[in-house]
Amino acid sequence: MLRCCGEMIKIPKLKVGTRIDIVFENEIKKMKRSAHVMKALVYDVNDEQIIISQTSPALNGDFLNRRVLISFLDVVENRNLRFGFSARLTDFINDYKLASRQPVAALVLKQNEVPKQLDFRMYFRVKPRLQSEVSLVHRARNEKVNLLDISLGGARFICPKDYLLKPAETVKFKLFIGRLSFDLNARVCEVCEPDDESAYKNICYVSIEFEYDNKQLEAALGKAVIDIERQLLSAGKL
Repeated sequence: MLRCCGEMIKIPKLKVGTRIDIVFENEIKKMKRSAHVMKALVYDVNDEQIIISQTSPALNGDFLNRRVLISFLDVVENRNLRFGFSARLTDFINDYKLASRQPVAALVLKQNEVPKQLDFRMYFRVKPRLQSEVSLVHRARNEKVNLLDISLGGARFICPKDYLLKPAETVKFKLFIGRLSFDLNARVCEVCEPDDESAYKNICYVSIEFEYDNKQLEAALGKAVIDIERQLLSAGKL
C-alpha cells in the first residue's frame, strides 16, 4: 500500500506546527479497515527527535518503543502531497511547556529515516447514499456540496467553479450527521476540472483533509462511516 512516487521532487522537512497522522507500522497492511489512525500536532523538531502533542486517540506508556509511520501534507509546486517516515515512540512528557501556556502532555519520537513521498489513503472512504444522514455545507456560501466520498480524515465532493477553492487553503465547513452539526476547518488538497469532453464545464472536483480535535465529532463520523459501509455491503455495492 506504500510506494514512493518516481517523480523527482524536493522533499520538505517536518516543521513545528504541522498536523500529522500516525499509524502503527504493524497495522499498515490493515489500513483499509481496522488500522488506528491517530492525529497530533508537532511541538518541536530537533535533529532526529520530534516532540508532538498527545495523540487523539491518546497513547500511554504501554506503547513505548513501538514503531510508527508519521505522515503529513505539504505544498510542493502548488500541489498538496503526502510525505512520511518511520519513527519510534521513545518517551512521554507529562509537563511539556509551551510558550505562554500551561504545561501539557507530549510524546517524544525518534525519526528513523528521511521523509519520502507516499501514495496511499490514510482513511477508509465510503460514498454516502442519496438519502444519507451525512452532509457537508460550505459555510461562506451556505450551500451543500455534492459528496463523492467521506472518511474520518476528509472528503471528496463536486462544487461550482465559482467557489474558487485553491490547493493548500483552509476552508470552513459545517458537517451534519443526523441531528448533530459540527463546525470544522478543512485543508484543500486538490482541485480538478472535468475532462474537456464533459458537458459540465462549471463544476470542479475537490478533495479536502479535515482539521479537527473534537472527540464527539470523531465518534459520530466514525459511526456514520461504519453505518454507510454496512448499507453498501447489504446492497452489494461494496
